[in-house]
Amino acid sequence: MSGIRALRPDQKRVWGMGAGVLAFGAVIKFGYFYLSREIIIENLERRDKDARKHLKNSREFASWAAKDRSKRVVPLSPQQKQQLQEYLLLMAEYNHDVYPGKDKRDSI
Repeated sequence: MSGIRALRPDQKRVWGMGAGVLAFGAVIKFGYFYLSREIIIENLERRDKDARKHLKNSREFASWAAKDRSKRVVPLSPQQKQQLQEYLLLMAEYNHDVYPGKDKRDSI
């Protein structure tokens, strides 16, 4: 601190102004980040609320659609189930982009 005492008054004034600018900048930065944090949190809470509402609607629709499909569709016979399974295995064998992974015939 003895270095500051050795400064002339005009130099002390310049250093004081510099320190004031830095302190003012720090206060403004703190206020900006505090305000933006609050805005971000409010936005995230609003988006989360909307997303939960849409998820609930989607689940209700999925449940309704499953019930509606089960009313309309005739159950498959054992032979039809076997044919469907063979078709899916064939598709998995030749469409690796759609059905990734090892050969599906080995896992069944």
